[in-house]
Amino acid sequence: MRGDAFARQLRLLALLEGRPEGVELEEAASQLGARRRTVYRDFRVLEDAGVPLTSARDGRRARWRIMPGYRHRLQLSLSWAELVALMSARQALAGLAGTMLHDGVLSATEKIRATLPRGLAERFRAAERLVSAAEGGRDYHARGEIVRRLVEAIEARQTIAARYRSRATRGQGKVLERLLDPYHLRAAEEGLYVVAFCHRSQAVKVFLVDRFDSVRTTEGSFPPPQAFDAERMLRARFRMWSGPPAKVGFTVAPDLADLLMERKIHPSQVAQRRSDGSVEVQLDVAIGPPLVAYLAGLGPSVRDIEPRHLRADVLKLHRAAVGVHERTVSRGDTRTA
Repeated sequence: MRGDAFARQLRLLALLEGRPEGVELEEAASQLGARRRTVYRDFRVLEDAGVPLTSARDGRRARWRIMPGYRHRLQLSLSWAELVALMSARQALAGLAGTMLHDGVLSATEKIRATLPRGLAERFRAAERLVSAAEGGRDYHARGEIVRRLVEAIEARQTIAARYRSRATRGQGKVLERLLDPYHLRAAEEGLYVVAFCHRSQAVKVFLVDRFDSVRTTEGSFPPPQAFDAERMLRARFRMWSGPPAKVGFTVAPDLADLLMERKIHPSQVAQRRSDGSVEVQLDVAIGPPLVAYLAGLGPSVRDIEPRHLRADVLKLHRAAVGVHERTVSRGDTRTA
């Protein structure tokens, strides 16, 4: 594509400007991930555009360089720590491959690397072996265009018409076309979500990008949302804190105390160690099945659960689990007999 060729030629120009000693054709092809013939044509395109290039043979290989005195590059100075942080961010977005978020940071880091002096560029490449992030995530290759349109609509404050599949417990969800005013795009729990005002329900809701079948812009637009705080709204939308928060308290025995002191299960968590080694935990969190399952998973190490109805729900889950295991063992004994 023409846009891809232009981006590659800009990267080649940045590579040349960062290497006053010149660049061999094979080296440039490796850096750009392109064929030698393609890069050779790119050199000619830069020459035709007025970039003063010279080519000299070093043995059997030609080395291309920009004539001294020509400066077109963006002056950029980054520390080693900043380069490692950039590489970490790039890998953290690996689970969103196929979207402009992942592909954009990939392209940006390549452009930055092309502008670096050779020694720092090599250290930047080596940083890939120093840091890593879980790739996992979802496959967004089929929805890359949808993500791009959503981001553009958010920036332009443009109303969109979207075909969206509702969540269904059985079978396929119903597909409805909705008019949405998109406010914010959120990467969370290895997925992408859009916060938008839904014209149909007249409310601000969170939509999973995976359920968008199509997105198209309309002639409509919307003003900046008043008093909209993405962090405050989304904090109550994911994982076990999805829903209206309530005061929750419990105590964890010394054998699991360090786990609760080291890791927050919710942003509101306040943990205080007692003299006997146990930890008292306070949360402002939604009470629902995920929280009940979490507390039940702590087994006999958790006690003093408040409020009382949450304690009853945890006990009920334990009793149900014991009943299932007892029936399983009983059936197994009968078969053996």
